[in-house]
Amino acid sequence: GEVITPYGSFISLPKNFINTNSSNVELVKSILKEFKNLKKRGKILIKNKSYKVGGEIDSDYHYWRKLYSYFTDFITYEFYYPRNRIIKHSIKRQHGRLNPMLTEINRERIGNGITFEVKDYSNNYFRDVFYTTLKFLENKFASELESKKICEVERYLQNKAIHFKIIDIDKQEFLNHSIQLQTNPIHDVILKTLVNYFLNSKIDQKNTINVFYTQEFEYLYEYLLQTVLDHNISYKNPNWSNPNFKTLHPDIISDSFIGDAKYYKITNFTDNPFEKELYAYNVANGNSKPNFVFLPSEETRHLKTLIHNSFRLEVVTLDLKNILRDYKQKKTQTLDYVMTLVNENLVETS
Repeated sequence: GEVITPYGSFISLPKNFINTNSSNVELVKSILKEFKNLKKRGKILIKNKSYKVGGEIDSDYHYWRKLYSYFTDFITYEFYYPRNRIIKHSIKRQHGRLNPMLTEINRERIGNGITFEVKDYSNNYFRDVFYTTLKFLENKFASELESKKICEVERYLQNKAIHFKIIDIDKQEFLNHSIQLQTNPIHDVILKTLVNYFLNSKIDQKNTINVFYTQEFEYLYEYLLQTVLDHNISYKNPNWSNPNFKTLHPDIISDSFIGDAKYYKITNFTDNPFEKELYAYNVANGNSKPNFVFLPSEETRHLKTLIHNSFRLEVVTLDLKNILRDYKQKKTQTLDYVMTLVNENLVETS
């Protein structure tokens, strides 16, 4: 996770990470950004909060979510932009509302053409503040999918002759301007969000946390492994339907192996004998597939084979950078490594 204070920014690396190099720092930041919306049972896993002396305040991420939702809501634009319209009589189609009565009048007065009522988008200080703030927060928090959605809306509005520009914002100037701004109810929600954001941004002594706590990170790690190791519940052995095994749920089930994602320290793994994985999982699975425990680390390595009678459990560390790369780029480096261990296991037990 990341903690930001008035005195600096501090990064907390995952367990089993020793090197405090820029590569590991970027890994943490990438995970925080990529999975900020990941949920379990409908609840966001990441904790993103800001505090000032005396209590909690809304974080920048809170304002990002609001401004992103406003910007990507196409309907908002019917209310968001000024109601004042410019009358244009033209032989070319305009982005606006046709006025039949004025068309008849202007044809006699001006000549051929159609008269449109066109919204004046040329100068809109509020729109520029909204867009500039959105782009600033996008750079901090947006996923690739969210950035693509913003580009989609930009193209849509540009086709309607609505253009954007990034400006230098004087916070106090905008706050003064907001007091005089007349808005309708939907417009007012956006205005209040921006006002509160700039009021919060003026607080000098505040702390922000953006972290996955241990339990939440273990679920994130499980989610990543299920994706890159081709987890599929349909490969579950029929024995798992036995009532004696109903509380056993391996994190990863594939056609070639089963496994659990464990967020433990490598130095302490000997204190966790993995009795459930070594014995119960193998019994429930009919001892039919290689069985693994996967620990996140800076490197990929086969640590140890635990043996109990005919049961085996492979304890393996996996490079978290490779896992994330496989996830984002749809590659198979992590899966390929595990499959080499699976094939070695089958040879040894044959």
